[in-house]
Amino acid sequence: MFSVNGWRPLAAAAFFTIASFVLYSYLSYHPFPLATRARQQEPLLPIPKKIWQINFDHPQYNDLGPAMDSWDRLNPQHKHTILTEATARDIVQKHYADDPKTLKTYLDLHSMILKSDYLRYLVLAAVGGVYSDLDTDAVKPIDEWIPAELAERGIRAIVGPDARHPMMVGMVEAVTRGLHRLASSHGVPVHELEPMEAIEVLFTTGPVRWSRMVFDYLSEVSGTEVTWKNVTGMRKSRVIGDVLVLPIAGFTSGRGIMGSPNKATEDTLMWHRFQGKWKVGLEND
Repeated sequence: MFSVNGWRPLAAAAFFTIASFVLYSYLSYHPFPLATRARQQEPLLPIPKKIWQINFDHPQYNDLGPAMDSWDRLNPQHKHTILTEATARDIVQKHYADDPKTLKTYLDLHSMILKSDYLRYLVLAAVGGVYSDLDTDAVKPIDEWIPAELAERGIRAIVGPDARHPMMVGMVEAVTRGLHRLASSHGVPVHELEPMEAIEVLFTTGPVRWSRMVFDYLSEVSGTEVTWKNVTGMRKSRVIGDVLVLPIAGFTSGRGIMGSPNKATEDTLMWHRFQGKWKVGLEND
C-alpha cells in the first residue's frame, strides 16, 4: 500500500481504485459533456461478460496462478483475457485507430507503470467488462455484485471501482492530457517519460485522477457536489445518478485502512493480495 503525506482526503476518496482497481464498463464510445450524456434515455445494456487482467511479464506475478484461476472458477460464463504487451498493443490499435493522439500516446509510452494504468481505461472505454489486478482473488461471482434490491435501478456503471460510460471515456481523455503535461514538465517527449515519484502516478494515471473523475461525474448527474465525504464510511451500496457505489469492504477487506474491515466479511467481493507493493520501483511503504 502507499500513502501520500498531505493528501489524506483524496487518498480516502480514492478507495474506488486503491482497493483493487476493479473496473466495470459498458456502452460504446460517446464524448462529453458528462451530464448531457447521462440524461440521454437509452436502452440499458448488460455489463459485458468479460474479465480483463494485465501481465507485462513481471516476475512478481509468477506465482499467481490460483488467484487468476479464481476469476474463471466463479465466473464460468465470462471470457477471461490476460493482456500481454503484444495483445494489448493489438487491441488498442484496433479500437483507437480513429483517435491518433490517444493511440500514439499509448504506443509511445515506455513506462510500464503508466502504460498498464492507461491500458485499463483504454480497454474498458472501448470494449467494456471488468478489470482486476493480477494479485486479486475473486470471492463472489461478478453477477452477484449488484444487490438484488438495486438491480432494477437503471444502473449503468458500478464504482467500487468502475465503468464504458462517460466516466471511462472522460478518463481516457484526462489521462492522455495528463501524460503529455507530465512529459512536458519533465522536459521530455512521452516516449522518454518515467515518473520520478509515486505522487506523479497517483495524479496522472492512478487512483487520485480516477477519483476526481468519479466525483465530477457524480456531481453532474446528481445536481449537487459529491465529494469523498459523501461516500466515506458507507456500510451499504448506494446509487447516485446511474452509478452504483459499493462499500469499501467490497474491495479492501483485510487491509484495515480508510475504514475497511481487518478481515473478510459478507460484503467482501474480492481479495487483494497487494503482492506488487503497488508499483515496482516506486514503493512507498
